[in-house]
Amino acid sequence: MTGTAFTGTSLVDGALPPRRLAHVNLFVADLAASLDFYTRICGLELVFSEPGIGACFLSNGHSHHDLALMQVSEEARVGRDGHVQVSRGRGRAPGLNHLGWEMASEADLVATIGALGTAGVRLHRTVDHQISRSAYLFDPDGSYHELYADAATDWREIYRANENQLITGGWDPHAAAADPIPRWEAAPVTARVDSAALHPVRTAWAALRVTDVGRAERFFRAVLGLRPLTGSAVALPGSGSGALPGQVVLGGSAGRPDLTLRPAGGLPPGLDAFVLSVDSVDELSRGRRRLAASGTPFQEGTGDTPTRTLELHDPDGNRVVFAVVEQKEHFLEQSVT
Repeated sequence: MTGTAFTGTSLVDGALPPRRLAHVNLFVADLAASLDFYTRICGLELVFSEPGIGACFLSNGHSHHDLALMQVSEEARVGRDGHVQVSRGRGRAPGLNHLGWEMASEADLVATIGALGTAGVRLHRTVDHQISRSAYLFDPDGSYHELYADAATDWREIYRANENQLITGGWDPHAAAADPIPRWEAAPVTARVDSAALHPVRTAWAALRVTDVGRAERFFRAVLGLRPLTGSAVALPGSGSGALPGQVVLGGSAGRPDLTLRPAGGLPPGLDAFVLSVDSVDELSRGRRRLAASGTPFQEGTGDTPTRTLELHDPDGNRVVFAVVEQKEHFLEQSVT
């Protein structure tokens, strides 16, 4: 669906990799039920709503959103100035809307947009979210991805100024000089939902089921610029001991594992799981006790470090893994070329 079949894994000339996986955006069957689950149980804070398109954005301060939720609909979702944000036919059933990949700067994003176009990669659209500017594209299995660069340092002020309003419109990435200054927060002011059962820090990882791991890996390396990682440290939390046969783990320029590609088998391609990181084993243990006391079902972690993970299922059946994830940016020292 990119318009180009890649036979190699070298990044497209002139394109730049994202820093990291920054958020997951989900279509949900019942927005109120999902919002309750992710705030009251999972401990994410509602930071912005766009009722005009049935969307909510949740974060604990690490970014303008670690998770977005959008109500399923048969109709197109139309944003600011008549911009079609989600076309009719997409988002009719619960599941992954997109994965959001944080670029270092708008200049990096614009350079990548130009390089991908020259290489024949079809972008679906480019948009201005006010908090960020973005380009969207599909991977070979039809999963949707956002490459974005923060457009403002104080995203909270933009949310406050546009409370309950539509904020997304069109964007021409070549209409003006691109901002070269990195706007992502190196030292974010984080929040904590004390009343929640769990207290995550940020979105840390996602796993996709794919029909052909080799084809998917070529796409993510050549088009998105992710790099493969090896070693036991990059096993997806909750997936058992070590890496599963046939799967590949990739990371962005920040040096952490961000994405696991695993064979779909008999399941449809799409989101397999995503990980919300927790600060410590002690914090996760307290979360276990709160979940048990509230009667919330969860699964214990598996593999060599079961105390470092637990797994929930959201109202739509998505696997949500809470894990103590290594924070040091050293994984790419083990990367393979």
